[in-house]
Amino acid sequence: MRDRICTRAFTMVEMLTVIAIIAVLAAIIFPVAATVREQARRTTTMSNLHQIQVALKLYKQDNRVYPEVLLGYVDFDNSNNPIPADRIRGGFLYQAYIRDITIFRSPNNPVNDKVSWRAVEVMLPDPSNPSVRTNEINGVLVTRPFYVFDSMDVGQTCPGSGVFEQHYSLYRPYMPTNNTAGPLDDMCQLQYNLPPENTIVTWVSDHRSCDRTGRPTAGSKDIVLLLSGTAKPVDSRIIAQKMTGNDPNFSSAGQNKFWCLD
Repeated sequence: MRDRICTRAFTMVEMLTVIAIIAVLAAIIFPVAATVREQARRTTTMSNLHQIQVALKLYKQDNRVYPEVLLGYVDFDNSNNPIPADRIRGGFLYQAYIRDITIFRSPNNPVNDKVSWRAVEVMLPDPSNPSVRTNEINGVLVTRPFYVFDSMDVGQTCPGSGVFEQHYSLYRPYMPTNNTAGPLDDMCQLQYNLPPENTIVTWVSDHRSCDRTGRPTAGSKDIVLLLSGTAKPVDSRIIAQKMTGNDPNFSSAGQNKFWCLD
């Protein structure tokens, strides 16, 4: 007798069971993979910030002051077209102290071209009172051109918002505090000779997440560089509130270290 070869197909129940298992595994694996990728990007940003800090120390040793900005302002040619960031003629840390232009960009920065730029509001000493900083001179808002590629000098208040703010700055807003010595300016600023080691140098907001109102969500982290050389994730809400003069961890009574990180 000729042997009969029997074939048996998968039943509908078996196929649905396999699909359900695959869906469960995907639901578990995808978030984990996304978390791992984000952690790797944060690590890259922290590494870049460490290199910025090394260059800052060298700049300070050579010039006795910290640079006005880290990368440099946008450079324009004779036709008023922006020169690519990697070819600027008036860089500060770049090219004398940092040769690799990619150090100034975080992996989460969606802009990779080196010519896009924005005019960003900055703080400068008030001409009528140099001890006070202002963002207006003679009633005109003070802005400077920054490359969008540059994640270390500027960043968006929320990724995708299109609203940029200065992060690295020699001059923070003047915020006097009341104590027995009278109003004291915040000493956690690079403009002073000996700022504390926990002074905030800059922060990268490209890793920030926001809600529909444009506010950082719970658990959102900015990568912050301190003068000590430490680079670490910090609650985005604390940094955002510092920008508006409303840090919940700051007590105004007898203190003048608003721009230090507790």
